[in-house]
Amino acid sequence: MKVLKTINTSAAILFALALGATLVLFAKGGSTFAQTSQEKTHSTSRWQWTDDGVKLRVEIEGKVEFTEDYTDVSSVSEGGYLRVEEDRNGQSRRLEVRRDATGQLLRTYYFNGEARVMDENARKWFAELLLQAVRQGAIDVDKRVGTILRQRGVSGVLEEITHVSGDWAKRLYFQSLIRNANLGAADLQNVLRLAARQISSDYEQAELLIGIAGILPGKETAVPAFFEATGTIKSDYEHKRVLMTLLKKINPSREVLVQVAGSAASISSDYEKASVLKEVASVYLDDPGLRSVFFQAVQSIKSDYEHRGVLSALLKSGKLSAEVLSLMLDSATGILSDYEKATFLVEASNVYTADARLRSAFLKTVETIKSDYERGRVLSALLKNKQIG
Repeated sequence: MKVLKTINTSAAILFALALGATLVLFAKGGSTFAQTSQEKTHSTSRWQWTDDGVKLRVEIEGKVEFTEDYTDVSSVSEGGYLRVEEDRNGQSRRLEVRRDATGQLLRTYYFNGEARVMDENARKWFAELLLQAVRQGAIDVDKRVGTILRQRGVSGVLEEITHVSGDWAKRLYFQSLIRNANLGAADLQNVLRLAARQISSDYEQAELLIGIAGILPGKETAVPAFFEATGTIKSDYEHKRVLMTLLKKINPSREVLVQVAGSAASISSDYEKASVLKEVASVYLDDPGLRSVFFQAVQSIKSDYEHRGVLSALLKSGKLSAEVLSLMLDSATGILSDYEKATFLVEASNVYTADARLRSAFLKTVETIKSDYERGRVLSALLKNKQIG
């Protein structure tokens, strides 16, 4: 199923749902339409799911706790209640669970609007509906994941996630697993690959990866799976957001920088791509493998403005080797705009004129500027600083 987007917030009740958030799902094969809406006002939370004419509703007032298998209610706070309703094939069912004056749970069951004795069929119906709501609404997700971890381990949680339909809820389950399980590199690698296959929403995938970014150090074998998952994100903005967050959350190794530059090359938007490469440039390591991947990514930028911006950022990163400076000149010759090319060369003039061989290459690049004005601007800067005579 494909989920567009929803939001979850923490609250005193066991599941908290963002006001007015709407979740739309399409079942496999495209023949079923499902819609989930969620609402929270003060101590009341509501969850509603519609699928092919079947409507399910859950409302919680106050604090409600469930049995360990999430098929029944174990307690309700004073003044609180749980209400579940289903409309299916022209028939309606409703169950309300409240706390009476003595603290005991009072269950009231309705069939087609009439109060009925809660028999075995009604109990089975309630257990199945409650479990579905818990899964699809990510109700009490941390407690539930903790219980499954104790009973069945990491594999049990991953199996449970296969029963969750929406990307939002899947992401919350994966995040809870990561928070509660202290995953090793192998398990984290498995989680990343499963999430990449199961979550189709770019936003939800990005949110998950952003949360994982900070725990990657020390789990190097999971790094390739992290970038594989990042590569499934189609949105240039979300793709960039993941890479930028990773660079800010960790002290990137040479291997991570190579992966980031390579991943950035697949971003279509020149602006988003350049934003990532500027961040890489600020921590650039003078490494042959990184040089190759970095400049290939730079050359894929079509915008002269963004192209020049990345080269300028690299120029500011610190002392650069002759090899890097030479590659920067080669890259600059690919800038079509005389203004952007001249602007970079003016910025770079102090660096290049200190070395005779680089000065010669620099002047050859200046000659590729067609505009007499822009070419003169670069030469004037050199003359003013007495770099040429």
